[in-house]
Amino acid sequence: MDLYQKDNYIIDDIENLINNEVEENVHLDYKASGALDKEDKKRTEITKDVSAFANSDGGIIVYGVSEEDHRPKGFSPIDGRIYTKEWLENVIQLIQPRIDNLKIYPVRINDLEQSIYVVKIPRSGNAPHMARDKRYYKRFNFKSEPMEDYEVKDLYNRTSIPKLEITGCLFSHRETDTEIEYELVAGIANNGNHVCESYKLNFYINTATYCNKISYKPLEVKNSFTIIGKNRLKLSSPSQEPIYPNEQLDMGHFEITVKKENNALFLNGLIIDMILFYPGGNYDLAYIPSTKEFIEGRENINKVLDNI
Repeated sequence: MDLYQKDNYIIDDIENLINNEVEENVHLDYKASGALDKEDKKRTEITKDVSAFANSDGGIIVYGVSEEDHRPKGFSPIDGRIYTKEWLENVIQLIQPRIDNLKIYPVRINDLEQSIYVVKIPRSGNAPHMARDKRYYKRFNFKSEPMEDYEVKDLYNRTSIPKLEITGCLFSHRETDTEIEYELVAGIANNGNHVCESYKLNFYINTATYCNKISYKPLEVKNSFTIIGKNRLKLSSPSQEPIYPNEQLDMGHFEITVKKENNALFLNGLIIDMILFYPGGNYDLAYIPSTKEFIEGRENINKVLDNI
């Protein structure tokens, strides 16, 4: 199992890190026993390192392993009688605000006198977190670096701005004697920590010249469509209700009718380009029905569109 997904750690996990020379990175840090000390400077360093992970993308600090050139060198055990798990928790709680869901796992080499602490730090949704020296830190190039003012402000947006994403696209069809009727639906999700009441999802169809009819259901939904040039069609679906954190919704439900003799031309090179707009950002995703492929990011989508 991946190191970051474990919910318990044993000495074999630490030995594997050492034997495989797993290098420190933005999500992993090693600290020798001297990193835990009761003097003020060392306690402040602990809060700097832990808060930096929480303010960044989360990660693991292994206290009790020495490193050289950012690779684990060997055990540097901590005396668990003096520096207990509770002592380390109390030091970490000096960070403001408190980091939720942080876990400390004691690992014993032989006995209590030879301990290692694996501190698992989540990417915090309550950032930014301030260290004991009243400064804010981030994880950068194996270190805890002070944050710029704009970076601190960006972290406040984790809780004040929603984070919406497009989760997928359904492009199903049914046939009549003369036509093929496609239904276009996309799923969206709020992966942030803030309710979003206003948002809009646009679909762009690049082979629209072969569409015979556009409709949507239910009729009371205020969807709309706009013809852009000869071949491009914009289908727009506005928000109908608030979307709460961790909630998912379906949007669109457009019906696109194509005559059977034009269907091959319609599908050839068809890219369903989607943009989800919401306060503070947007999310871009494209779907290619012929290959069932998704393309994420505006730059990548534009490259594909330019090649058609």
